[in-house]
Formats: sequence, C-alpha cells, structure tokens
Amino acid sequence: MRSETSTYTALKESFKELKEVFRGNVGVMAISWFLFSLTGSLINPFFPKYAKDLGASDYDIATMRSLGTLALALSILPGGIITDLFGRVKIILIGTGLITLAQFLYALAPDWKTLTIVYILDNAAHFYQPALTAIVMDSLGKGREFKGFLALNIVTALPGLFMPIIGGILYDVIGTSGIRYGFLAQGMVSLVVLILRVRSLRETFKPRDRELSRIILELAGYRGVLTKAIKLYIFTSILWQIALGVVNTYMALYVIEELELSKPTWGLISGVSTLSTIISSLYLLGRQLNIEKAIIGSSIVVSTCIMLYSLPSHIENKLLILVIILLVASLSNIASNIMGAGLSALQTRILPVELRGRAVGIQRVLDNLGASISAQIAGLLYTYLGPSDSFIVSGLMGLASTFYLYVIVFSSRRVRGK
Repeated sequence: MRSETSTYTALKESFKELKEVFRGNVGVMAISWFLFSLTGSLINPFFPKYAKDLGASDYDIATMRSLGTLALALSILPGGIITDLFGRVKIILIGTGLITLAQFLYALAPDWKTLTIVYILDNAAHFYQPALTAIVMDSLGKGREFKGFLALNIVTALPGLFMPIIGGILYDVIGTSGIRYGFLAQGMVSLVVLILRVRSLRETFKPRDRELSRIILELAGYRGVLTKAIKLYIFTSILWQIALGVVNTYMALYVIEELELSKPTWGLISGVSTLSTIISSLYLLGRQLNIEKAIIGSSIVVSTCIMLYSLPSHIENKLLILVIILLVASLSNIASNIMGAGLSALQTRILPVELRGRAVGIQRVLDNLGASISAQIAGLLYTYLGPSDSFIVSGLMGLASTFYLYVIVFSSRRVRGK
C-alpha cells in the first residue's frame, strides 16, 4: 500500500511539474514539436530504407547524411548571429516557412539524387535552430532547466509510441508511396505549426544594439563563458557524434536487412523504446537529480548499449533477437534522454541570455560538422568492418568520449568549489 501511495504521489508531482513548465512560449514549442513528431515518427525511422529503395547504396546514404549535416552546419552560424541581432521569433517564422516547403518536395522526389538535393536544402533551411533553443532557454524559469527539457522530450516522444508501427505497415503494404504520403502529411502539419507560431510566440530578447559588427566582436568579452561552453561542445558535437555515427546512420538497415526483421517490427521496436523513455521521464520529473553524475552515468550506459547491438547478429532465434533489440534500444533511449536534458540544462546555466543565439549557433555548427564527419566514418566502419564489429568499435569510442566528459565536467565543479 505504501509503495502504491508513493508512486501515486510521484506521478502527481510529475504532472504538476509539467503544468508549471508548459507556460507561454514553452507550451507553444511543446505543441509544435509534438505535431512535428507526429508525422516525423511516421517517416524518420524508415528514411534510410526509403533512400535505398530510391536507388542509394549503403555508402550513398552515409554521403547523403554527411552533405545534409554539412549544409546545416554552414547555415547555423549565421542563424545564431541573426538570432541575437534581430531576436528569436522572426527567425523562427522564416525557418518554419522554408521547411514546410521542403516537406512537399520530399514527397515528389523521383530518385535518391533528387532526394539528396531536397535533404540538403531542408537542412540548410534549419538555420533557425539556435533561435528555437534560445527561446526555450529564455522562457524556462531558473532551476527548472533540466525538468523543462525533460518535459519537452516527453511530449516530443509521445507520437513515437505508435506512429512508427503505422509507418512500417504503410511501407509494407504500399511501398515507397506510404513514405511519400507521410511527407505530404508532414507538410500539412508544418503549415499548422507555422500558423500556431505566428499567432502565439512572444519575443524574449530585444537587442539593444543592432550593429552586426558589434554583435560579432563582443564575443571577445565572453571568452571565459565561451571557453566553458566549447569544452562541452567538443564532446556533444564531435566525440559523441562519432560514437553514435553507426547507430544514427544504419540502425534501420541493420534491423531490417541484416537481422531480417520486418518494417512493422522495426516500428514496434521504436515504439516500445519510446514508451520506456516517456515512463522514465515522468518518474524523473518528480525527483531531484545530480545533473553531472546523471550525464556521466547515462553516457556509460549508452556506450555499452551500442556495443550490445552487435549481439543479435550472432543469434539465429528471431524471438531472442527481438527481445535483445527491444531491451537494448529501450535502455539506450532512456539514458540518451537523461543525458540530452542534462547537457541542455548545463548549457542554459552557463550561457547568459544575450549570448545564447550565437553560442547555440556555434554549437550547432560543430554538431553538424561532427555529424558530417561521423557519417563518413560510420560508412567506412559499417561497410569495411561489418555491422557487428562497427557497433563494438563505436561503443568503445563512446566510453573514451565519456572519460573526456568526466574530466571537463568535474574539473569545472572543483574550480567552482574553490
């Protein structure tokens, strides 16, 4: 009885936290990201398979991802600068309009080369990502950073419970047309989100000085803050991206082609792992965590899970393969969710309001340069070492990256303690 009362109290506190967090701009972003996730969960798990069915090879898929992330990297830094130059909302609205157009173009792509062009243009249109992150950072109350990002992750993850299964069934029944219909639905959703953001977002930052030269040159005055942030970005943007490269690029192909599980089964795996993420997030919302320890622990768990993905390729029994993938994917998603929210909270605490657009812009540039490099490394690992060994090597890279993260996070704490 006491256990049931404790669980009920924890859930009650969690929903109370959700209500407190989802106010104003944060609520608007929660609805926006939920809607995007609704159709994104329908098509994103199958995007590599879709590209392959349109004629791409395994290495072409890695190159496509590399070019797309490179385009995003080149557009993000200007996006961060203009976010601190003109404010957040205008940039968000322009970017949302451009990506709405891109979704309809995806549905019309006749082959993988055209798909690649649209993918590059779509990524370049996401130059407004620093504005999105900045407006959320600005709108979260002090002390609510970790729980705020955790709550947003819950809402964004909800469609992942069922939409990947629907997407897998559509793909099996009507082939690539099922994914095309998904992109058309994504375009309609994007229009709805654009209207919502036009009507509901409120500006959080009005620059006192609109001179572009000063916006750039004043970064020198934030050398200490930027040094702390960049040390963190080296982990998030480069080391960790490389460790996740094989999983991010080839996981769908590995499950469908190497392990010979069906597309709806891959959708089921995505849905179950998402459910575990949501349940764990709700549980954590009502509790206090040591963010630094949670980040390090989660990084170790994710790295170990990457290596464990190699196990099913050595097993014949399909049911056992499914059970292992479900367990590992669920555990990895839970840890990744905690880690992502924790890293976002740390960055929010480090960065002053007036610097967030540019700093997040720098981070996103490094993110996408890292993703571009990691896609190429992933392509080489997967094609030359094979799926099993590529996962083991990636997991070891993740553990090495975790050691770097431990050093910068806890050395920073010791300095503050003095």
